[in-house]
Amino acid sequence: MTNNTESLAHFVTKLDYDSIPKEALDRAKRQILDIIGVALAGSQQKVGLLATHFVQKTGGTSDCTVWGTPLRSSAPQAAFANGVSAHALDYDDRWLPPAHPTCVTFPATLAVAEANRVSGRSLLVAQSAGYEIMGKLHLFAASTLPRKGSHPTSIFGAFGATASAGKLLGLNLSQLQIAFGIAASEASGISANMGTMAKPFHAGHGARNGVVAAMLAADGFSANPNVFDGAFFETFYGAYPPNDWQFTMSLGNPYHIVNPGIGMKLYPSDGHLTFTFESALKAVTEHAIAPSDVASAEVQVPYKGNFDRPSLSTGLEGKFSYQYHVALAVLDRTATIASFQDERAFAHDITEFMKKVTVRIDPSLPANRDFMYHRVKIRLRDGREVTGAERLPRGHWRYPLQRAEYEGKFRENAARVLQKQNVEKIIEIVNRLEDLPDVRVLTDALKLSD
Repeated sequence: MTNNTESLAHFVTKLDYDSIPKEALDRAKRQILDIIGVALAGSQQKVGLLATHFVQKTGGTSDCTVWGTPLRSSAPQAAFANGVSAHALDYDDRWLPPAHPTCVTFPATLAVAEANRVSGRSLLVAQSAGYEIMGKLHLFAASTLPRKGSHPTSIFGAFGATASAGKLLGLNLSQLQIAFGIAASEASGISANMGTMAKPFHAGHGARNGVVAAMLAADGFSANPNVFDGAFFETFYGAYPPNDWQFTMSLGNPYHIVNPGIGMKLYPSDGHLTFTFESALKAVTEHAIAPSDVASAEVQVPYKGNFDRPSLSTGLEGKFSYQYHVALAVLDRTATIASFQDERAFAHDITEFMKKVTVRIDPSLPANRDFMYHRVKIRLRDGREVTGAERLPRGHWRYPLQRAEYEGKFRENAARVLQKQNVEKIIEIVNRLEDLPDVRVLTDALKLSD
């Protein structure tokens, strides 16, 4: 009888380009373009620079590009640096259950693809495998078992990265089962690290873990070949879920990237706070509210999570603060990369305004992550109250950005590092990725000259 781990490995090993729906492939290309731009911008952040410096210090072969730099390193190290940069700004995509899929899977996919000089079509197949394994594993776990403070991006992302790396390395069924077993011992990440550099570390660590697991399995390393048939769930969740056959039956039916889909951020902060920011922004723009008009504000949420942060220790922490997002909406009416630097976060007007913002749990608001939203109630000095609630912000997986919007986002991010001709070249390459004979054409456009 086929078990769960074998079913997952079978799906990956048998996957081919013609079996993947065009919609899934098109969305994968869209997300690849987005993550490259986000990672290039992230490579200039302190955490991205530190990750690159670490890779440079520790050395390695020169098989793979560290994006936006002249540096080359081994596949695991390049995956690590690029994964950290991809999540450095919290500007990368997210889906349901809440996690960031592309920042972990694609740095692993492209590193192994570059090292082995595969085609763009092979890269798309591998990336599709990574998305599907990560998404379906996490969906099953989240729907049947309680979450206990873990960070699913790095935990489930490591398995997605293992799938994509294993596919590119041509692992057979038993080797891929072993690779999943190795990855299970590497998977890690705690949500308590939100607001610190350890959160983007999770993405780089998960990407590197997937590459390492696949490479070790290819060389004959051993591990438990049946980790998804008890061990993983019991270790991370304290129980083995009932109806465990359900997540393997849904593989590719539909593809997770298609349904529930994948969202692309318009703001470089935690996706949960998009609801807060846009609800507050809606209130101030519709009612023409000036900052001096505001006496107090209340954010109404279905649950607080790790986001009730009335004061900040760093600008980075502002990405995870209800109070800070209300302040940005009222004072700046925008949220950009500069909005989360220390200079803005510690400005007098911001710190004073944050003192006016409180957070309240409202059980009438839907807690289901697919339909969740926030309300922001603003009390004015003249005694009036106005309320804003944005139920479906742009970039949500049910409200995807149009091509002009996401290509514009890519151009803005990539131009922080690359020359205009390379920025436009990357857009052309990714749009026709299935026709690319060697992915090094793409990675050559991502590197800087010495």
